[in-house]
Amino acid sequence: MFFILTTILFAIWVVRNTLFWVNLWQLKEYRLDRILIHLKETSQGKSLLFSPFAIIKWLTIFLYTLVPFELLSLSIYNILVSAVFLYQLILILKDATKQEIKSPIFTIKTVFVLFMTFSVVIILYFFPITEKFLWLLLIDKFVPFFISLVFYTLSFPTEFYRDLQIDRAIKKIRKNDKLLVIGVTGSYGKSSTKEYIAQILSKKYKVLKTKGNNNTPIGIANVILSDLKNSTEIFVVEMGAYKKGEIAHMCQIVKPKIGVITSVNDQHLSIFRSLENIISAKYELVESLPKNGLALFNANNENSYKLYKRTKKHKILYGTFLDEKLDIYAKNILTKKNSVSFEVVTKKVVKQMKAPLIGAQNVENILPAVAIADYLGMSFEDIQKAVFSLLPQPKTMVLHKLSNGCTVIDDTYNANPNAVSAVLKYINIYKGKKILVLQPMIELGKNTEKDHYEISKNISRICDYLFLTNSNFNGVILEGIKDGGGNCQVKIGNSDELAELIKSTVKPEDAVVFEGKEAGFVMAKVYDLMTD
Repeated sequence: MFFILTTILFAIWVVRNTLFWVNLWQLKEYRLDRILIHLKETSQGKSLLFSPFAIIKWLTIFLYTLVPFELLSLSIYNILVSAVFLYQLILILKDATKQEIKSPIFTIKTVFVLFMTFSVVIILYFFPITEKFLWLLLIDKFVPFFISLVFYTLSFPTEFYRDLQIDRAIKKIRKNDKLLVIGVTGSYGKSSTKEYIAQILSKKYKVLKTKGNNNTPIGIANVILSDLKNSTEIFVVEMGAYKKGEIAHMCQIVKPKIGVITSVNDQHLSIFRSLENIISAKYELVESLPKNGLALFNANNENSYKLYKRTKKHKILYGTFLDEKLDIYAKNILTKKNSVSFEVVTKKVVKQMKAPLIGAQNVENILPAVAIADYLGMSFEDIQKAVFSLLPQPKTMVLHKLSNGCTVIDDTYNANPNAVSAVLKYINIYKGKKILVLQPMIELGKNTEKDHYEISKNISRICDYLFLTNSNFNGVILEGIKDGGGNCQVKIGNSDELAELIKSTVKPEDAVVFEGKEAGFVMAKVYDLMTD
């Protein structure tokens, strides 16, 4: 009976642990390199391996070596094992009450992995090769490794399927010989730039764009297969990468004639290993353009400007400062709470623009869209109207209001140093309290501490409160807050704790920014609390 009760505790934990690991693999896009970086660089990852309880569990396994020598009785050892699983049940109940049980999106792949894992666990349970209580602990430790093995094994048929889909997409897109493909890449700003290009050009042309962050070869192929029509005139393609050669592969699929490099920084430096590798990967878009192609570069970004100077193809340099080297630039930028207005200067022509978007950084993303529209023959009057009707990229600087009138800025699409800097500039126009809910940034490699320190100094000067969704890099963040000289209070907490704190803190004149995916969970909890 005691073993049956322990088995129940074990089964509950295995279900929770399997869901957690499958969810983690899904979040990291089934990439082993991103999993390893998570385990190496983040506090959540390190805790999976080196938390006090993880160490206790390993010690419990090794304590069994004392049992054969009668230095520890088997009954006491079994009680220790049961206590481990009982404590894990308490952890599960705690997460459940806070609605923080991690679970993957159920797809064919994740359901298959879950089925295989549960099947193997059941088989192992009924065929133990050592003492049964010890065996439960060993199975528990085996689960993450088995899940990794299944995902690795699935990578081979998955790649075969992807190759088939990509081949079908290539055949389909080659039939539309009049199709103009515009590629957009960069470390940040590429999604918004893609959106604005597509929205402006759609006022005159039949435009297709990649959806959301489907910026991989298979993501692009799926869009081609499902949405590309014979009547489509322009295809705007966002291109992301985690290693060299991936953007070149996408270019082989779609054959872009126009390419935009929004910016290049140390985003995903942990994966690329060096900034030089990131720069080379982004430049693959320009290298793939035909001789009569067009490349656009952001002069506001130092690395993008360096690529502009080395490019011999037809090129356009854009920016938000006055310089005779710029082919198109914006001046007199005026940021308001609900819009941004500016003047566009190109070919000695000055045109006033206004967009219903928040934050001056949007001008940087609108300029290449304006330049391409002008290049393709759209009138500036039509471009003006299109800019005036632009819609923001979902979860990227989107303005909302809470029930009490407090302003909420949803910037949960991603968290990177430039995004945080941009949102800090924007909220500085608010007179009330300024609260930043931040998911500490990941995959910044050797620049992780420097980037968090510099950002934190800026946060200290602007924000009244900084709420962190996890404890990653909290030491250097607190150091930056202190050295910034401001009066910013810092709190680390889970979604429930931070949501309750926001509810009790905010007033109608205040502004709260939610930065990063984990901050999105806090935002959802805030809406639940504020609408009850």
